[in-house]
Amino acid sequence: MPQKPSESVSVIDLDYPLDFSLYTIEEIEFLIDFLDRVEASKRRTPDKTALKEDYKKFRSIIRNKAEEKRIDKAFEKQTGVSIYRLMQSLEH
Repeated sequence: MPQKPSESVSVIDLDYPLDFSLYTIEEIEFLIDFLDRVEASKRRTPDKTALKEDYKKFRSIIRNKAEEKRIDKAFEKQTGVSIYRLMQSLEH
């Protein structure tokens, strides 16, 4: 029997600025992987094409500009990396 999202996220630390109750397990897995890749960009140059595609998917999951900004602000506070600024830098 599949786990409910609330059961599966009990293992996930609160380091991720996401409201896990809003997303499916697959979406949560993607969002965490995406945030991990964004954070890793401080240590190594990301694959621009892949990260841009992942950002499109990230935005399709979040779908709310205010929530996207809240996540970005909280994530930057924790990691020192702004999702928005990183994506802007990939455009240049």
